[in-house]
Amino acid sequence: MPSPAQRTPHPRSAPGARVPTPGEVGLRRILAVADALLGVAEESELVDRLLPVLRRTVPADTVLWLAAHERHPATWRAEPPGAVNAEQAALLAAHADDPLMAAAWHGPGTATRRSDLQTDHEFHRLPVFPALFAPLGARRQLVMAVRPDEERRIVVLFNRASPDFTQHDVAVAEAVRHRIGRALAPFGGPGARREKVSPREADVLDLLCRGLTDRQIATRLGISPRTVDKHLEHAYVKLGVRCRVQAATRWRS
Repeated sequence: MPSPAQRTPHPRSAPGARVPTPGEVGLRRILAVADALLGVAEESELVDRLLPVLRRTVPADTVLWLAAHERHPATWRAEPPGAVNAEQAALLAAHADDPLMAAAWHGPGTATRRSDLQTDHEFHRLPVFPALFAPLGARRQLVMAVRPDEERRIVVLFNRASPDFTQHDVAVAEAVRHRIGRALAPFGGPGARREKVSPREADVLDLLCRGLTDRQIATRLGISPRTVDKHLEHAYVKLGVRCRVQAATRWRS
């Protein structure tokens, strides 16, 4: 059975209609990304909207999104959701033996194919291949990175079984890379995100960092556990995190 990347449909044309050129198809995909970036109020909302579009724009079976601050561990998202678990995602941050991921984290971030850096044999010998990429069916890969500000770097990894990504795919990825960087810039780094947290949300986060449960926080602040949960939900969005552990780590920083 062909992979999702191989099954990417082409628009049906009426008999005799002109078939769009690869450049026109690529432009439509780039414009779809631009549309996904419009009118977004929070970074987490942007990522939710963007990942499915990116998976169609640079046709891939899976897309992994890793966001790192220079002083903090990377956080991650996957499309489709659940494609990888936290332990597998952590392998991508430990990139010392992987030239593609090392280039993405430390290089200029330009769109690059795995096949431009390594042979299949070299790729399959990496420790991360049997642990993560083989189970994903990630035989072909393309990576790009953006740096919205001096504190953050976002790495986006496209994976598919076959065929390899084309030069046209690379060009499309490079075009959307710059748009993503500009769209992320207004959200700022952790310092800017902290400024969005309300005083009451800050109180809740302070107690969360001390190891208190929602019920204990509620008792301490004289509010209900449900209200504590709501404050945390709002704080997660403002801090750009998804769980209590990430929120505590980001808040302590």
